[in-house]
Amino acid sequence: MAFYADKDYTQDQAVLDAMNSVMQGNLTLHWLDAHTEKIRGRASDPRRGLTYQDLDVGSYGYSSVPEFVLNEQSMVARGSEKWGKLPDMGYVVNRKSDVWSDNVTALYEEAKARRWAPAVDVPWSELDQHPIASDVQGACAQLYTFLQECTLVALDFPARWVALINQEFIEQKSFMCAQMLDGARLLEAFRKRAIYSGAGLGRASVAAEQGLKEWLWADTYPQGSLAINVLLAGFMLAIYRQLAAFAPSRVDRSIMGFAMQDAARAVSYGSGALRYHLQHQPAQKVALGAYLDTTEHVMLALLGSAEVVEPLIIICGGGLGTDRVAAGRGTIIKFIRLAVREYLERVDRAGLERTRESRLPAIIERVSL
Repeated sequence: MAFYADKDYTQDQAVLDAMNSVMQGNLTLHWLDAHTEKIRGRASDPRRGLTYQDLDVGSYGYSSVPEFVLNEQSMVARGSEKWGKLPDMGYVVNRKSDVWSDNVTALYEEAKARRWAPAVDVPWSELDQHPIASDVQGACAQLYTFLQECTLVALDFPARWVALINQEFIEQKSFMCAQMLDGARLLEAFRKRAIYSGAGLGRASVAAEQGLKEWLWADTYPQGSLAINVLLAGFMLAIYRQLAAFAPSRVDRSIMGFAMQDAARAVSYGSGALRYHLQHQPAQKVALGAYLDTTEHVMLALLGSAEVVEPLIIICGGGLGTDRVAAGRGTIIKFIRLAVREYLERVDRAGLERTRESRLPAIIERVSL
């Protein structure tokens, strides 16, 4: 639904007259009288530079933002003087414990400090100098196709919510923008890896796509963050670690090293946000537990997709030979069990205690014997 200002400023003579007056040197300087706090931000550690943590002072600080943000619906940056008729942005997420994590400012600074560029930081020519067997190369192309699907969803989630979150949570929204940059960078790297090899992209997974859509379109931000930043990012982190350990080339090992650090930030934020949410809204433990009862089946959609598991088996086994497939299969059984166990441990530590409630362990044991 479009928004239109309450006047057409090309037809507002007062605005045009004021503009002409200023351009003639008649400055009003009324903005110098803004009733805002006068402080000086200083870097606590010159080696790190000036961070958001250093600006956590007075009315400009994030620690002073209340649990419920009331009567603050404009796009004005926190700490600015608000005057006149400011537009209502219609934010729908106005409670701090619905989005906040105590580590979000540190993670934002880390995201900037550890940025990388796929075009120049990945040794692409290694693929020319040390060719990979065609069956393993085809498996890599398929796996990197799947990783693109997951990365697009991980990128879309913060993009879907950032404009709906109250502007008072500036640091939180900054981190979400950093997540989008992380996603765009990983998407670039995965796409280049599949295409550079000459194998091209593989096939999309119907089961994975259905499941990822369910996670992306969660009804609330806490539900969506749990799904995307804990379940999906944790699953992706497990894949990155597995591929790094069995990387068929230095290119793959390099990409996975960067991917692990980016995914780890998402998991760290998601786990912290879940913990903060439950600490301030303990009644939500039942609601989020019920949400996981209905949606953690998506883990099986990902783990059970042939487009995901089969290329992993071939890569970890080193080829399509019978012995290699057997070796790869044994490795991936361990990987699947580990991925589920890590997910349960994360949500347990955050306060959801899913190990006793989840259906996943019993199902995984039954299908992976």
